[in-house]
Amino acid sequence: MAPMDRRQDLLAAAITCLAQLGPKGATGREICRQAGVSHGLLRHYFENPETLFLEAYKDLCERFLAEFERLLAANDPDPWRTLDRFFAVLYSETWTGPEVLGAWTAFWTLTRNDPAFAEVNAAHNRGLQDLLAEAVGRLPVKGRDDVDREQVLLIIAALMDGLWLEFSLRPDAAKRAQAVELCNLTLRRLLVA
Repeated sequence: MAPMDRRQDLLAAAITCLAQLGPKGATGREICRQAGVSHGLLRHYFENPETLFLEAYKDLCERFLAEFERLLAANDPDPWRTLDRFFAVLYSETWTGPEVLGAWTAFWTLTRNDPAFAEVNAAHNRGLQDLLAEAVGRLPVKGRDDVDREQVLLIIAALMDGLWLEFSLRPDAAKRAQAVELCNLTLRRLLVA
C-alpha cells in the first residue's frame, strides 16, 4: 500500500474505534488491529494515539465541510435547490447513523478537556455556520422587510442539529426526505411572506 493509503486507513480505523469503543477504549493497538497494520506503523505516521485522534477529527471535519463547499461552488441558479441538496447531504447515510453519532460524540468528549480538539471543533462550527450563512444569503426574501438573517440562521441550525441527532439515533430512510422538507419549509416560512 502507498504510505498515504496506510495513513488514511489508520485515520478511518481511529474513527471506527472511537465510535465503537469511545476515547478510553480506542487504544493504539486496537486501531492498528482494525487497520491491519503493525503497531509500529502508528508511531511512524503519528506521534501517539492522541495525535492520531486529533488528525482523524480534522479529517472528519474537513470531509464534512467539503461536501457543502462543493454544493455551494456548483452555483446552482436555484438557491432553494442548493439548500435542498445541502440538507440531503446532512441527512444522508454517510453522515447519520449510530456509528457516525458515536464518532462525533467521542470527538466532542475530547473537546471538553483538550484545547487542540476544542480549537478544531470551534473552527468546524464556524466553517459550517459560514457555509450555511452563504447558502441562506442566496435565498430571495419576498414580501418581508422584517427578516433578521442572524435569527434565521440560529433557527435553521437548531432545527438541522435536532433532526440530525434524531435520525442518527433512529435512522429511517423514509424520514430523511421529511427532514429535508421540514428544513426547507421552515426557511420558506421565515423568509417568504
